[in-house]
Amino acid sequence: MTLRMRHGFAVGLLLSLGLALSGCSGATYRQNQAAEVIRQICATEYHLTVAVKQAGGTVAVHLDHAGTLMQLNQHQVWLNPAANELLGNVMEVIHRVVLSTEPPMDFYLLLVSDPAVPGAYFSLVRYLDDVRRVNANMIPPTEFFSRTILELKLADAPGVSLDQLPLHTLTLEQFLSLQIAQRIQAHLAEQVNAKALPTVQVGPCEGAFRNGEFTFALNVAPQPGVELNEALLHKIFDDATGVIAQVLAGYRFDRFEAIRLIHPLTGRNLLLPKAQLELFH
Repeated sequence: MTLRMRHGFAVGLLLSLGLALSGCSGATYRQNQAAEVIRQICATEYHLTVAVKQAGGTVAVHLDHAGTLMQLNQHQVWLNPAANELLGNVMEVIHRVVLSTEPPMDFYLLLVSDPAVPGAYFSLVRYLDDVRRVNANMIPPTEFFSRTILELKLADAPGVSLDQLPLHTLTLEQFLSLQIAQRIQAHLAEQVNAKALPTVQVGPCEGAFRNGEFTFALNVAPQPGVELNEALLHKIFDDATGVIAQVLAGYRFDRFEAIRLIHPLTGRNLLLPKAQLELFH
């Protein structure tokens, strides 16, 4: 099954939610109450059943509801535009609670599945400081969307549940690794569409943080019959490095020593110390 999502709908939904947070602060909850409060509000105000789990400052919410996904054929699944209001209600509850906890929450994960589309689920991860920043007009809505990790995934089993997913307290380093990998892929795909990289195809990139080093694997392959020459590889590495430098500077994040870019297809890799990365922004 190939998973696809209507990008325009996702952008519209996420931006509208990001801009509608001004009324979400109110009563203050203890952090360890967040999961139960989210369950209660979804049930009493919107008659929705959600599963919620919590690990420290990270909370995960799962909505399994008919009509949230639509399967066009056996190969394509999309997020259903008709679920806009439904998902908006759930996310409004999440924002209302997680922005009002003491001590503050750090991250939230939203999973959306549809019993009519078994084996697929929609995943969204946000850093709460980004939510606060867009609400205070400190970052524009388009940047807020770019900072959201958004995927449609295949589950290991037909039925999706939070019990199947190991939940742990996310760190900012882990979140940035995932976000930057997503943004590198999006940027390189834009370059392909703009004909700046006309002879390659881009797939999902991977990111990790270990021992003070960010590592990103670039999933870029030449079009059939085309050679991936040195000049093309240099541009791919330069473009990816620019994205990394921009994101880390935007977060003012300096708790790392180096970044490493890997191109698995050719075995090439590039190691840049933190000081050298600063030349790219």
